[in-house]
Amino acid sequence: GRLCVEVGDVVGMLDLGKLSRRYIGEAVEGSGLLSGERLGEIYAGLSIGYDRVFDVERTFGSCGSGTEQFIDVAHVAVHGEGANQRVACADYEGGRVLIFNVESGECVYSVGQSEGPGQLTRPRGVAFNGRGELFVSDSLHRIVVYDREGAYVREFGTRGSGEGQFSYPCGLAFTGDGELAVADSWNDRVQVLREDGTFVRSIGSRGTGEGMFHYPRDVCVCG
Repeated sequence: GRLCVEVGDVVGMLDLGKLSRRYIGEAVEGSGLLSGERLGEIYAGLSIGYDRVFDVERTFGSCGSGTEQFIDVAHVAVHGEGANQRVACADYEGGRVLIFNVESGECVYSVGQSEGPGQLTRPRGVAFNGRGELFVSDSLHRIVVYDREGAYVREFGTRGSGEGQFSYPCGLAFTGDGELAVADSWNDRVQVLREDGTFVRSIGSRGTGEGMFHYPRDVCVCG
C-alpha cells in the first residue's frame, strides 16, 4: 500500500502563525501546488501578530575573538543618527563591548579588555545616554561608564540588595528624563537611578503576582 497525503493538508499542519504572509506567498503560492481557494483559507487563519517582516539591511561581526567578532552577544544599544549612528554590542563571554558605525559596519572601538579601571567581567547590558556616553552592566554587580571615545569615566554599584546596590544587573535603558533603569536580576526588581548612580526608586519584588518579577533580564522604556 501507499500513503497519499494532500499537499494542502501538509501545509495546513505547519505552524503558519509563525510564518509571514510574504514567506507563504514566496514559498507556497509561487509553487502552484495549492489552489487559490485553499491559499485564501490559509491566509485567513494566519495570526496578524506575525504579519510584519523586516528585511536585513546589514550585519555586524562573526563568531570568534578577533577585532570585529563576538563569542556571545548579550545586549545591544543604538545611539545617534545618519553617518554618526553607532551600535554597542556586549560580548558576554568575550569580556568586552564592541561599538560599530551602523552605516559603514566598521568597528570604531571596543571597551572592557584593558587591564585596570574599566576592565569588564562578562558584560551584560548596554545603554547610551543622551550625550553618547556608554553605560555597561557586568557580573561584578556594577555599572561602568565610558565616554564617546571609549575612555573609562566612572563606575558605581556594589553587590547587595540595598538602594543602589545590584545582584547581577542585566538590561539597561534610559528614560526621557535621563534616568537609568536597571534590570537588577537576582534582586528581582528594576532600579531607577540618576546617571551618577544616585538611587531614585525601585520597582517590583520577587514573586508571580502583578508587578512582581523573577530574575528580570531586560528593561525597555517607552516614550
